[in-house]
Order: sequence, then C-alpha cells, then structure tokens
Amino acid sequence: MNKYSSVRFHQLSSERYHLKTFARVQDREGKHKILGLFKAPASWSSMSDFEIRAKDGMARIGLLPTKHGRLRTPLLMPVVHPGKSAVSPKALIETYGFQMIITNSYIIKSHEKFRSKAQSEGVHSLLDVDVPVMTDSGTFQMYFHGLPEDEIDPLEIVRFQKEIGSDIGTILDVFSDPKVGKSKVEEDVRVSIERARISVGSKDDMLLAGTVQGGIYPDLRRESARKMAELDFDIHPVGGAVPLMEAYRYADVVRATLAAKEFLPVERPVHLFGCGHPMFFALATLLGCDLFDSASYAKFAETGRLLLTTGTVHLQDLTELPCNCPVCSRTTAEEMKNLKKNEQELALLKHNLYISAAEMRRVRQAIYDGRLLELASIRARGHPSLYDALQVFLSHYNQIEEYHPVGNSSSVFYTGPETADHPDFVRFTQRILDRYPYTKSSNLFLVPHHGDRPFAETTSKIVQLVRSSKAESSLLVFAAPLGVVPWELEHVFPAQHCIFPRKLDIATINASKERTVSFIKTLSYNDAYWVTRDTPTDSLLDDVLDEFGIARLGDAAEGLAIMEEANTGEHWPQRKLGALMAYQWGLEVGSLSDIKGLSVKVSKSTGKIRHVTKGEDILFTIIPTTGMLAPTMSGGLYLLEKNLGRDYQVTLENEAAEFVAKGKSALAKFVIEASPLLRAGEEVIVVNEDREPVGVGRASLNGNEMISFNRGVAVNTRHSRL
Repeated sequence: MNKYSSVRFHQLSSERYHLKTFARVQDREGKHKILGLFKAPASWSSMSDFEIRAKDGMARIGLLPTKHGRLRTPLLMPVVHPGKSAVSPKALIETYGFQMIITNSYIIKSHEKFRSKAQSEGVHSLLDVDVPVMTDSGTFQMYFHGLPEDEIDPLEIVRFQKEIGSDIGTILDVFSDPKVGKSKVEEDVRVSIERARISVGSKDDMLLAGTVQGGIYPDLRRESARKMAELDFDIHPVGGAVPLMEAYRYADVVRATLAAKEFLPVERPVHLFGCGHPMFFALATLLGCDLFDSASYAKFAETGRLLLTTGTVHLQDLTELPCNCPVCSRTTAEEMKNLKKNEQELALLKHNLYISAAEMRRVRQAIYDGRLLELASIRARGHPSLYDALQVFLSHYNQIEEYHPVGNSSSVFYTGPETADHPDFVRFTQRILDRYPYTKSSNLFLVPHHGDRPFAETTSKIVQLVRSSKAESSLLVFAAPLGVVPWELEHVFPAQHCIFPRKLDIATINASKERTVSFIKTLSYNDAYWVTRDTPTDSLLDDVLDEFGIARLGDAAEGLAIMEEANTGEHWPQRKLGALMAYQWGLEVGSLSDIKGLSVKVSKSTGKIRHVTKGEDILFTIIPTTGMLAPTMSGGLYLLEKNLGRDYQVTLENEAAEFVAKGKSALAKFVIEASPLLRAGEEVIVVNEDREPVGVGRASLNGNEMISFNRGVAVNTRHSRL
C-alpha cells in the first residue's frame, strides 16, 4: 500500500462500503473521484469466513463455516420445539435433507428439563443432532404472547445461547407490529440497537446474529442496518417479516429487505426471519437473502393445509393430490381426508417438509444455472401480491446491477411483461448508450427483428452490404424485443440469447421502443430508414418515424439499393472488434485506426469472431456462450497499452501475485484494490502492488465483494505471466 501513501484514505464504517477504505484523487479540474476500494487494516474489523461460490441477480451460493460443519447457502432451517416435534430433528436431517435446524433458547431456558440437559450436555445433545444449530432469543415470543419487557434479559439470553453451544445465536431485539406508528418503530429500532451494542461483546466463538428492524419504513431499515453493520456481528436477520407475509404484504418485505441490504456488509449472510412458504423462496433469495427458517410446515399442517410452490391449498378442497412427494404419491386425497386427526396432520406436515426442502434445492440449482429470476417470475404467478413484489424488486435496478454478474451464459426465457425489465436487458442497453463507438454516419438502417434466429442469417443481404461499408457510411441496427442491437454486437449476450413469444405484450413493446428511441438520440446521421419486415416489432416506431426523420422502406430491396451506393470495401471484422472492445471495457475505439495491426479471424458460417492476433501472438479469443472477448496474457498487455481503466484491474499483495503469475486463481483474501464499478463476470487484469500485470481472468466477485471477503476466489485466472 506504500504506492498510495500520498492518497487520501477515507474509512466508510458509516457508509455503504462498511469497514473498507477508498482513495480519492484530484483530477485536473480539482474534482475528487473514487480511484478504488482498498482493504482496510485487519485491526479495524474481524472479517467473515463466509464465501461466495456462484451468483445470480443479488442471490449467491455461499459456504458458511460453523463449529459443526460448513453450510451451503441459501438454506432453510426447520423450526423445532425442543420437547414436541412430530418429526424428530434427526429425521429432518437424515430423511428430508436439511442442513441445520433452529430452535428457541427462551423456551429451553424457561423449562428446567430442557435447560438442565442443554447446560450440561449442550443443545445438540438435547436435540440429538450433530449438525449446526441456530437459536432464537425469544423476541417473537415476547411480541406474540405480550410478555413484559423484563421477562428476558438481553445480555443473559446471549450468554445462555453461548453456554449451551449454539452455533449461531441471536440477540434479543424488539419486534415492531406493522400496525403501530412510525414513532413507536423508531423507539423499537433504538432499543434493538442498544441491546445489540451490549450483547455483541459476549459472543466469543459463537456466531451471533444482529437483527435489522424498522417495520415497513425503508429509512428506518437503512438506519438500523447501518448501525448494526458497525458492530461485530456475523449474520444479519431481517426481522418483523412474519405478519407482513401472513397479510400477503410481500412488496413491503421486498422494500424492507432491499433497504437493509443497502447498508449491510456484503460478507455477512442475511437471514430473512420467518420466511417459510416455498412460493416465496426464489424471490427472497433474489433479494440477497442466504438463510431462511420455517415453522410453516407444522402450522399449516395443523389447520389442514398443504404448502405448494404455487400457493396454499386446503386438503378438504381437493379431489386429487397435486404432488408426487413420498407422502402424496402413496395415497389419495380421499384416503388422507379419512385419516385420524393426528395422522392426517403428520402426513400434511411431512408433505410440507418435502415440498419446502425440494424448492430450496431448486432455488440453489437455479442460481448455478443463472435462471433464478425466471423461477421467481414463475412462482410470482402464485398470488397477485407476490407478482407486485417481483415488480418492486425489478424497479431497484441500480441495486440489482451491482451484484448481477456480467455475461450470463443461459438463455433468457420470456415469462411475462416483467421480462422487459430483466437486468441483462437493461444493462445491455445502458452499455450501448454509453459506449457504442460508431455514432456518426451518413445512413442509418433500422431493421425490426424478433431475435428468434441469428440476425445475420435472417437478414444476410443487408448484413453483407453493411460489412463492406465504413461506419461513417452505413449503420445497421436491429430493433428486437429486448431493445436495440447494433449489428456489430449481434453475438454479445443477451442479443441472441432470448426467446420471446410471437405476440408481444404492451410492456415489452414499450420498453423496446423506449430503448430504441434512446439509442437513436445518441446518433448523428444524414438519412435514416426503417426496413419493413414481417416480424412482431415491425410497428414499433410507427408513431415516431417522422419525429426522427426516418423513412419507411417497403422491403429490404429498397434498403439494399441505398447501401450498395455506400459500399466502400472496408474490412468489417475490425469494425466488429472495435465495437466489442468499447462495449466490454469502455475503450475509446472510434475508428479502425485505433486497433491498427490486429488480425481478426471469424467464422465463415456464423460471422462470430474466433480469435484476434497481432503478429504471431493470440491476443483474444471469443467466449462462445457470451460473445465476449477473453484476453490472453498478451491481450492483457495490449489492453494496458490502450489505457485500460482501473475498473478492470485487480491489485493483489505482491506475495499472492506471484502465485497468480504461476497460474493460480486470485483469492479475495489478498486483494488490496478493486474498483467499486467492477462487476462479477468481467474479464480483468490482475496486477501486483507495483502495477505489474501477473495474470488475466474472469472476475468471480464484484469490486466491493473482493475487498470485503476473506475467503474464496476473486478472479479465476485464464492466463498468467509465467
């Protein structure tokens, strides 16, 4: 860090980037700008051992080490009563596949027979399990049963949880009823924070959860999260969600969670307390929640209800069991109705457990596949209020974009009007608006396209002529359901990775139109033409063609005649490369002279770039699934020569950098600088403290996460210096 000794450092303990620093430097105009995030001295904060293995949206697959083993998140903890569980805690693990369970320390402490065994043998012995156990403090019991304020001592209950060997304990916070006024919620937050401050020092080696409260008020959620983030907690539950979910106020849960996530340290797992319905797991995980707990499997069974991923049904309303779990596949609805009360309740409880466990596995797989938003969209059809909540989530694009990986390799399937707001579509459009290099041309050709087949394949004659034209002569842009796609970026994700129905909804049409119009406004042209085609987006700009001076051509033949006059025989692969380098790294490639000397090899059948060379050196290869460039070590050096920004450079400690130079991955533990604008999935250059490049590869985390995490891979190295 000596290299930056002259740079002003600011600790952000009270801002979004908790317990980290960033450097500000003065530019030529005397203004300050963020240079990058820097890892703070170890003495400032203990760092979590939570580790990210995969990402999608704000969701993450994580590994959380505990005294009783590592947990793979997101995960669901069944709530168990220490003395009356219809299904034993051991069966929850061995039969249903849950990784851990949660029980209540207040109940254990309040009953002598539970307390004495837990104190003498531990909570794991009391429950007869050898997996991680989380304990709650009794907050909900105080709220639900109206217990007096002095019923539970905040410090004593934390010490008791530590005494009985809880893997994860919980502070005694104050639960706010959604019906109370804001002043009461403010007081609840104040008391919760005060209790957190006096409790956190008693955790020792027990992981401790500091709950974020604030009711339905996002500003209070932010304040609570900001204060909790300053304390040495390991996990942060979002509390107070149960009555909101029971009232189908899912949108309020989304707002509360996103508000808390703004200020919670990214390296600490987030627990959504009381989220036990499987139809909400996908969306809640998209919010960035890692842990869930559920007593719903038992409560719903007590009232004769079955949990489904599509909602809740009453057994008495069924003539068929809409499920193939081990319980439902062995019986009929009529047979289950005729069971004795206790037997029926047990059957429903087991069904609810199977459904809940299976959905959490499905959620984890969707994260690996990059399809969690698709799953959440499908689940949102289970209730209109859940669909409202999904739309609230998508409206927070800036917050989502920070954590959503770049260059997903999965196709985007249309699920409904909400697909128009898919983060991949918004990001693709924004990058084109900000970075597309060829903004001046004599002729602009707009071609409507459904995106159902390769652009070059279905409009081959037009593409062929544009390939032989200079950008200053002819620009070709496709108007697709996802938005605008310049011809040069036709293979870049998600341009040809979308599947839309032939009949488009109004939201999709309006979003596509808005993006196309926004792009047209960035261009300077003499003449513009809309080439009529038999495709769902053909009428997209009918009402604005005159406003932009765009003439409608009856068919492609008219456009071909105009383009033939503009034919200048330019080498089109370099033009495509220039657009791609600008899109991917923000390089200023305004003309082919900027990439002079590079040779581009393309596929004759698809027009995709295969690799880029300079002399005998291969500089870049194309990633087939995303259409993005992957630099070799020589390519990394070339990018640095072209003034690649610090947003795409990751700085490691010198000792660790030597391992990367030998081909090892760059670990987050050793990252000392990364840009807050760096996103997971980007192709980056790894440098040492002296700014010497040691490797190139794909970022696994965003810049904030690289600085925050103490475990896991920050950059998967593709090529190295040695």
